[in-house]
Amino acid sequence: MYNHGNNHRMAIATLRRWGRSLGVVVPREEVLRQGLREGQRVTVSVEPLAGPDDFADLCGTVSWRRSAQEYKDELRRDWEAA
Repeated sequence: MYNHGNNHRMAIATLRRWGRSLGVVVPREEVLRQGLREGQRVTVSVEPLAGPDDFADLCGTVSWRRSAQEYKDELRRDWEAA
């Protein structure tokens, strides 16, 4: 959650599937701060984030040129040479 000027606060949220739609969960701290209640209408501005949202999105996306064992062997050789 961060202040975007003019008391306009923004939060990064993850879209979740609700039936055939997508929904946004408003963080509890913002619900309390704004005094929001279920069924109340709010304004939402949607802008996709550029790039992965977190490290978990990167897992399995890196192509290594060598195997993990080759990297491990190289580190061991460097360690023993030092």
